[in-house]
Amino acid sequence: MCSDRIAEVVARELAADPAVEERVGDCVLAALTAVDSGTAATDSGDTGVFLRSITVQGFRGIGPAATLRLNPGPGLTLVVGRNGSGKSSFAEAAEFALTGGNRRWDGRSIAWREGWRNLHEPEDTRIDVELLTAGEQPQLTVSTSWGTNAELAQAQWMEQRGQESATSVDPRARRQQLDLYRPFLSYSELGALVDGKPSDLFDALHRLLGLDELSDAAEQIRLRKLELERAVRDSRQSRADLLVELDEADDDRARSVAELLHAPEPDLDAVAKAVADSVLGIDGPEGLRAILRLTLPDAAQVTTAADRLAAACREVAVHATADSDADLRVLELLTRAREHVTASGSCACPVCGRGDLDIEWITSADREIEDRASELAALRAATAERGAALVAARALPSTVPDSLHKLRGAVWHLWSEWAALATADCDDQFPDRLRTVHAELSTELAALQANTRTELDHLDAVWSPLVPRILAWLDPARAVADHASELRIVKKAADWLKSATATIRGQRMQPLETTARWVWSTLRQHSNVELGAIRLQGSAGTARRVLLDVTVDEVDGAALGVMSQGELHALGLSLFLPRATVADSPFRFVMIDDPVQAMDPAKVDGLARVLAEVAASRQVVVFTHDERLAEAVRRMQLDATVLEVQRRERSIVEVRVTGDPVRRYLDDARSLLRTPQLPPAIADELVATCCRSAIEAAGLAKARQELLAAGLEHGEVERRVRNAHTTRAMITLAIMGVGARVDDLNKHLSTVGGRWLVGVLRDATAGAHVPIDRPMRELISDTERFVTWLRAHEPNAVRT
Repeated sequence: MCSDRIAEVVARELAADPAVEERVGDCVLAALTAVDSGTAATDSGDTGVFLRSITVQGFRGIGPAATLRLNPGPGLTLVVGRNGSGKSSFAEAAEFALTGGNRRWDGRSIAWREGWRNLHEPEDTRIDVELLTAGEQPQLTVSTSWGTNAELAQAQWMEQRGQESATSVDPRARRQQLDLYRPFLSYSELGALVDGKPSDLFDALHRLLGLDELSDAAEQIRLRKLELERAVRDSRQSRADLLVELDEADDDRARSVAELLHAPEPDLDAVAKAVADSVLGIDGPEGLRAILRLTLPDAAQVTTAADRLAAACREVAVHATADSDADLRVLELLTRAREHVTASGSCACPVCGRGDLDIEWITSADREIEDRASELAALRAATAERGAALVAARALPSTVPDSLHKLRGAVWHLWSEWAALATADCDDQFPDRLRTVHAELSTELAALQANTRTELDHLDAVWSPLVPRILAWLDPARAVADHASELRIVKKAADWLKSATATIRGQRMQPLETTARWVWSTLRQHSNVELGAIRLQGSAGTARRVLLDVTVDEVDGAALGVMSQGELHALGLSLFLPRATVADSPFRFVMIDDPVQAMDPAKVDGLARVLAEVAASRQVVVFTHDERLAEAVRRMQLDATVLEVQRRERSIVEVRVTGDPVRRYLDDARSLLRTPQLPPAIADELVATCCRSAIEAAGLAKARQELLAAGLEHGEVERRVRNAHTTRAMITLAIMGVGARVDDLNKHLSTVGGRWLVGVLRDATAGAHVPIDRPMRELISDTERFVTWLRAHEPNAVRT
């Protein structure tokens, strides 16, 4: 019914829907993948599980160890006994051993949980459940035991597979599967399935149908959608709050940003630029603070430099004449001529050629050189001082600061003049210009800085507090804008998955609904209550329930309110069996405790038919103190094994077989012998037919037991027994295994049991068609002996 993985089903639905955008499909599948990867498997991995036996000691109504042996294969077993016989203790023990709990005790008073130890055997309390599973290690025993003073919750669980050593286990290892497919049904649960909490049955069916993954994926998408929508709402609310503050602010920058934010879809880049300009630009705090940091040389420093330069210029003017350069050249010429005469001696004048440069000339030249050198030295000193003073004066001006470039006002113009003095020529007006420009620039700069300080104070009081508020809105607003496309996709994904879930839910619910309606129609007999559609309403995490379309006398209404207790139980069973017997269930058994109470006789007959039908493919174990179910099974000649539980003094519990298909066939054979109205020939043929049917029934049970124990999958086992078309083929399969030849059966029987087995099998099969040379009473006795041997026989190996 739900073998396909839900992700595969959804992928097919997406592929079949041409209206779905690729990104929407990716969103849905990504959510399913995340759910699938985040769900850890907690089941035991066992499949094809049948019950072989339940052994109980010191638990509930059972004192010394008692064993309930079951045929581990499809078939109906009735466990009968009066109230207090201990039969329900087997059911409760099996459920506790396999699940670690018991639904019958849930919600009950503490007295129910305190009375779990048997009064007559309180020291040694133990439960052993033998199972038969599919796979290489089919035999599995689950054991639960308690120490002398241990509480119920302090049990120790052990598992043993085949001949391996027992290991400690946690019962929660298979709890997920047991909760999902729930093969146990107690009397107290029957009514609760219908009139219990509406969400409990919904959740159980939802998990069973494999829809939890859809719900989890839908929830993941919903949470993401809510997150994105919440971000949008928060951004809008923050913008509204921010606009109130901006509109109230007496500031041009605030008004400019407010104008941008009033747009339906604000230009976030423009808002960011406006804030950045207000913070980092000339009008912003940093630009204003940069103006406040501007400094000039103080007036005394400028005055000193200007005075020094002016004095140096005057000193140069004193010593400089029109002939200064000629005097300097003459001095250089005389000095060089003096050096030449000193080195070479007297000679004619190299310039005019007249006169000699002798000692007398040298004396005259020395006087001339001395006079001219003194005057020129003073000129040189004055010139050097003027150069140094000019360098010092030119070092005072600085380039126009960057913070003034956007102003283009008086300060900028004056600072430009001030900067130009660093490279200006030195003339008589230079010192005055230095003093004048500096004084004017200082005055204008002081006025600008005063105004700037006032503006900064205003900015700090009005605009600056708004800046972080704007920035705090801007980043989430950008995230909202970036996720706008995702929000659109997520909304579409949520809508598509909601619609697809309804479709898939209906598809998966239909087979279960069909089975439930069949069970109800069989059980209801003459009830005037009709069961229609069964629908799941709601979803996980919300108000949810299972809607049962029930009508009374074809009138819609509150049918549940007028249904009898027996009808409610029948309806509960109609919901339980489809869930417990789905193909995906790893459990091939169902265990039902006391389903007959409050049912009228007609419904008991229907119950017998339903159980027999289910038992064709499942192991059905029913506990009941009501003889009506066993009577109905016998009366309608339905195949069933009846085990009677009796309790003697000191909680000694015994289990004995009081009826099974083999016993029923043999009882019928004896009844036929005691029927005088039947002609002997017809009676003999009918008796032989019953003997053959008894052998076939025993062979069928043996074949299932041995093949399942050999590790064959239950589906393969059923195929094999269906293909055993004759009695001899069934016995061959039961004791020789798969692949054995029917022609070798007689030899095998003679070898392992004796020739008498061959004779009994021959006469039982032949006598159903032709007269045989054997008394029918003897054939019945020998058939019973054959069945006893067959049940006890253990093949050395069943070939698979």
